[in-house]
Amino acid sequence: MNADAHGEGFRILRSDHTLLPLELLWRWSFGLGLLALLFFAYAHLRQAVLLTDADVEAFSGQDPLAIATAGARVITEAQPLLLRTFTQVAAVAAVLWVAASTLGRGMLTRMIVRRLAVDYDLKIAPDAPRWSGFAILQMARVLMLLILAIGYLAGVLIVARVNSPGQNLLTDTLVIFAAIAASAVLWSYVNWVLSLAPIFVARDGLSPLDSIVAALAFIRRNCSRLMAVSIWNSTLRGLAATVIAAAGAATVSMRPALPGWAITTLLALETLLYLVVSDVFLLVRLAAYSSVAVRELTLSQALPEPPNHPGTIAG
Repeated sequence: MNADAHGEGFRILRSDHTLLPLELLWRWSFGLGLLALLFFAYAHLRQAVLLTDADVEAFSGQDPLAIATAGARVITEAQPLLLRTFTQVAAVAAVLWVAASTLGRGMLTRMIVRRLAVDYDLKIAPDAPRWSGFAILQMARVLMLLILAIGYLAGVLIVARVNSPGQNLLTDTLVIFAAIAASAVLWSYVNWVLSLAPIFVARDGLSPLDSIVAALAFIRRNCSRLMAVSIWNSTLRGLAATVIAAAGAATVSMRPALPGWAITTLLALETLLYLVVSDVFLLVRLAAYSSVAVRELTLSQALPEPPNHPGTIAG
């Protein structure tokens, strides 16, 4: 249990060259589908929302106040259509996410746990897909996004009851920010539990509810190890993002010396590089978490059971 879990994650990734392509396939399939959905929504809104000459002039200018004023007016006039379109896009995006993540993350979790079980000579649950269990957990993760929306609405309701509209903008902002921050902390923990639960569906063959209970107990027993994995992974992802962002800033600074198509191509390649690097670290984190879970089970099976001698009285 003292082995480097994060190093184990990289080891698993290097040992099976099909893991990363599968990770990229399901994540990028969802991403491309979402981009196509947003494009069609934008095209629909562009035809339905009429812009005046003053709006076009404001949007094409460089005055932030004029752009914000024109945008607020357009949003106010098209609010019913925007809400309906947003609801439709969110619903379809949720279905796409559940479908892609159920197949992709379910398959990868099973492959990683099975590989670790072979490495540690451990018997796990029979090799069954259990797609319904993975799907329910992914649907729960989507529903948990409502926590953030509820936090925002709670902040707005508190502001509306305590202060008159516009009476104290700073206080209103702080209350709403506090409500969103509290809901974000709650969401991050719940999302963490739901992201760990599929490991126990694959390792032990548990139902979705039982896997959530197992994930909660797993976090309590291994909080320090799991936090170490999360911190290391987030730090490395942050360093990679910083380096690639610096490269992007350098690319933009070369606009006077390079043609527009070259700048666009470089920025696109840098964006793709960040997406690949981010997906690599997310996959390594899943493998590291799975490693902790498998090694914990290995250790528990290796320990001898306490003797049980009913009716024996120590003398």
